[in-house]
Amino acid sequence: MGVTTQQLLQPHMGVRLPADVRRTLIAMGTACNQSAAYLQWVAAQAMQVESLMEAQRAAECADTPALHAFTDLQHLADQHYEQAIVVLARSATIYAVYASQVAQAVAADQTPPPPGSTVIRPSDVIAAWGHYLPEVRFTGDGDGDRVAQEQNEAVAHARKHLKELITYRLQGESVTAYDDIATVTDDGGVNRQVEFADTLHVYAGVLVWALAVFSGTEPDRADTRRNR
Repeated sequence: MGVTTQQLLQPHMGVRLPADVRRTLIAMGTACNQSAAYLQWVAAQAMQVESLMEAQRAAECADTPALHAFTDLQHLADQHYEQAIVVLARSATIYAVYASQVAQAVAADQTPPPPGSTVIRPSDVIAAWGHYLPEVRFTGDGDGDRVAQEQNEAVAHARKHLKELITYRLQGESVTAYDDIATVTDDGGVNRQVEFADTLHVYAGVLVWALAVFSGTEPDRADTRRNR
């Protein structure tokens, strides 16, 4: 499965957000996008090594220095890929949890909280996702009702996907497998699910877009439809 980048908080949106909140959301979103782009690059490198190994097998080169080298490279590539998944999962966890806190405040017409110092890990979200990522619903008046409905549906859909993935796909896995890249070496590179990291990132991106819509836009430039 490929991963995607997400649109960042736009200059003409979320204009009522405190400056430090805006800077933090943009920084977190940028970190996630960079992590996603790097993960995609690592996946391409792993595919290239696998292609080289397949060519050696097809040529019936069962015991050659090249095949030995490619085998070692595949092991390294697989570990690197697993580590890149961890990096995105960690970045997306921080982004999604903070975006959820800001969105809750915006939906309640309260001042969004500044970024905290408490470190939330992917295992925390897996173990108590409803606590760290509670349901968020925005309200609007008049034409804003339609906008609110659109944004609420987008947020709910992304959240449902994340919930189902955590509930049904991550059962039986080590929840700490996404907390530290060092665990990849320790466990030999278990098959971490890239979809978890990507879905968490997607949810954060959808939530940030929605909270930005409801925290002030410049009318002449704003587009409340999230076109990606």
